Amino acid sequence: MFAKKTFIITGASSGLGKQMACDLSGSGANCVLFGRNEDKLAETLLLCEEQGGQAISVIGDVTQPDDCQRLVDEAVKRFGGIDVYISNAGLSMWASFDQVEDLGIFRQLMEVNYLGAVHGAHYALPHLKKSAGQFVAIASIQSRMAIPHHTGYAASKHALEGFCHGLRYDLEGTGVNILTVHPHWIRGTDMRANAFSFDGGVVGKSKRAHNKESITSEKCSLAVLKAIHKRKSELVIPNKLRLVPWLKLLWPGYLRWKIRSLIKGQGK
Repeated sequence: MFAKKTFIITGASSGLGKQMACDLSGSGANCVLFGRNEDKLAETLLLCEEQGGQAISVIGDVTQPDDCQRLVDEAVKRFGGIDVYISNAGLSMWASFDQVEDLGIFRQLMEVNYLGAVHGAHYALPHLKKSAGQFVAIASIQSRMAIPHHTGYAASKHALEGFCHGLRYDLEGTGVNILTVHPHWIRGTDMRANAFSFDGGVVGKSKRAHNKESITSEKCSLAVLKAIHKRKSELVIPNKLRLVPWLKLLWPGYLRWKIRSLIKGQGK
């Protein structure tokens, strides 16, 4: 499906990014893996090679524009161009706002979840225009709503969706497709364990379980790749969450009750 197509994947050292890299390699794509953890990125690279795909890894940080430019340059140098840029790197939080002690949490969430995508888009777009390629932003269903203890995360994802909406207008007629992905909670990642706590540290392991509405990284990856293949502009996983904006508009009280019930049902 993606034979010889070149994909850049940020946040490729674990979770959904790692899964997408493996799935893409299995379909014959060239993968450029980007992340901060050299050892974990090396594990993903090995898995990609075992799938028979060609892949390279680039160590860097999406919050640093120079690193993002170097990422794009390395991809073009190795494979001659870029077909799809997947902005997947992200951070989360789990802390009630009135208990937060370190306001730096909010800056870091915005820098990674929003500005990280802006940096990548800036340097990748000249090459995506040449290939009539795609820019894929892994957002969240929280770009359209919010849940308790996620104020900074929801704000950063709202910013990301707003950026992508505007980008579509700016790129009309260029042949570049913008895909925003809005998944529910994803099982099989370390996103929750690495989420910021109230003091700026990480939450760590928790007894709090994902509810039955969450999805696996394998299922999410396959849905994203299918949407890329079809050049969709939006993907909501699971599909029934497309109702969220309507519930927010027409029955906001019910939506708040439902969200509180889901969070309470996960335990502490």
